[in-house]
Amino acid sequence: MGKHWTEVKDALEVEIDRIWWDEPEEVRMARNLDFPSGAGTAGQALGNLFFLVCDTQALGWWTAEPAMKAALADPTFDVEQCKRMWTYMNLHMAKLMGDIDPPTCPEPWLNMPKLVAYCNDMVEAFESIETKEELADLVWSWCNYVNRLNKWFFLIFPWHLGDQFPVKGPKTPRQSDYR
Repeated sequence: MGKHWTEVKDALEVEIDRIWWDEPEEVRMARNLDFPSGAGTAGQALGNLFFLVCDTQALGWWTAEPAMKAALADPTFDVEQCKRMWTYMNLHMAKLMGDIDPPTCPEPWLNMPKLVAYCNDMVEAFESIETKEELADLVWSWCNYVNRLNKWFFLIFPWHLGDQFPVKGPKTPRQSDYR
């Protein structure tokens, strides 16, 4: 049996407090375009930064969090179904961002070993959860952790690159206007 769910919750809460104001190592590495795993497409890291923003968003406030809140509040879902649902929505993405696969991927793919470790701890701790209220309490901490990471990644993303891609609105000539 893994850790008790309250141990995992406590560890998440400590990590949230630690990274609230201080940039986490995994964010600093991404900001510096340091991906020891070799992640990247055609020798560039913009896609890595994009996925770190988007996937932490999906694990948190955009997709997984509202779906879990709805399932936990739905009387037709029992606690075991909610545990499976959380696992289906989170485990594969956490593993993609934080697992290793030697020898081709000797380091965590997108520098997120803590994310996948907490995710694995949660799945193992599910054995100790008996009620939807307990699961909701643990999921609340997970979502706060992931949402905080998302805010960090959103902060360091090079949004200024978008200046090269202006919106073509109703008064802006489109390429088709020049044919």
